[in-house]
Amino acid sequence: MAIREGADREVWGALDFLTRLAVSMLEAGFPSEPMTDAVAACAAAMGLDRVTVIGLGRVVTIEYLAVDGRALTRTATAATVDAFDCERMKRLLTAAREAAVSGADAETAHRILDAAETRKLPWPRWFVPFGGALLALCIALQVGGSGAAALAAAVVLLPVFWLGQGLGSLAIPRLYGVALQAPLAATLCALLHLVGALTMTEVAVAIATNWVLLVPMPQLVATAIDAVSSDTVAATARAASALLAVGGIAMGGALVFAVSQRFSFGESIDPTLPQLPIWLAITFSILGALGNAVFNRGGPDLLLPAAAAGLLTASVNQPLIHAAHIPPDWSGPLAAVALGFAAAACALPLRLPMTALALVGITGALLPGLTLYQGLVLELFHVSGIGYFVRTFAVCVGLGVGAALGVILNWLLQRARAHGHRVIIT
Repeated sequence: MAIREGADREVWGALDFLTRLAVSMLEAGFPSEPMTDAVAACAAAMGLDRVTVIGLGRVVTIEYLAVDGRALTRTATAATVDAFDCERMKRLLTAAREAAVSGADAETAHRILDAAETRKLPWPRWFVPFGGALLALCIALQVGGSGAAALAAAVVLLPVFWLGQGLGSLAIPRLYGVALQAPLAATLCALLHLVGALTMTEVAVAIATNWVLLVPMPQLVATAIDAVSSDTVAATARAASALLAVGGIAMGGALVFAVSQRFSFGESIDPTLPQLPIWLAITFSILGALGNAVFNRGGPDLLLPAAAAGLLTASVNQPLIHAAHIPPDWSGPLAAVALGFAAAACALPLRLPMTALALVGITGALLPGLTLYQGLVLELFHVSGIGYFVRTFAVCVGLGVGAALGVILNWLLQRARAHGHRVIIT
């Protein structure tokens, strides 16, 4: 009996570690498939071969079938699946690999996880939003905005970000938080116009840039990966969260447009913007990817891969637009396929999360800021721009689906090379 109790304590300790690891990975931003693979690998290394890992949305259940036929189960719920912290994802992935390779006991595994969760942040907290400001500046320039519009977009993003952080700390639902952030961005840009700092075209570019950055791309990418991995419950939970954020943008935008109906902005402006030369577009894509790596709390070791992701994505997207004459609405998702494939191929050698590599490339080079700008211009001059807004959302979804398709293609290729053995997606 004492031997059995001791064995049970070891098993329960291992299950506690595995459950904690699973919940932490979901809260950091991992899709369900990589989380399940990492936890299963750790369980096997700890001697728990008959373990089943089930992720249903935010709920994780880990069940171990003992030799005597008993089922020992742990269930836990992640606080959120909305976050995306690149550095925490990397640390958790490293901790999971260390525990799996070493075959650590439960106590040692907990210490490894504690060390991963308590390490110093890679950047000061005040520095992180400036990565977003660099990203906003690059997006505004990519769509053809002027230097003044790009600078305004970068400056406005800071208070918009801080408002979101403050509302999040008060546990305000994301729907209402984003619904307040969108009008704040528009109000600040309008004030810059009133003092003569921006033209109406520049106002529209700055607003569109800030609004497109409110679109929850991490959730859309993770949703697509969960969906193609047949985890429909997790995909549905993430999709619902993403739709709430999009609904917040719609609510805030509706308020802005309702107020704008009370004003006349003179003669309508041309919704077309000048196209950047390919080399400039690629340059700003690289810088945007670097900014987004910092904005999503990635450490210094993510910067070079982020630059490479931005370079690759733009190098595929820009020739599709300029040489093949494919509309940006289609070239973006096609470039995302190449990005997803490359991210999945490079994640293991670089020891970085695949979703982090995919996200920095997408946000740095592919966000549909121009489409949103065109709809915004029409609405400001009292013409319906709903078609452009629908296209913007459709393109964002397409980017997530494209990246997920690239990941799955790489996964299938690796599995074929491994002669049917399971391949872990990071």
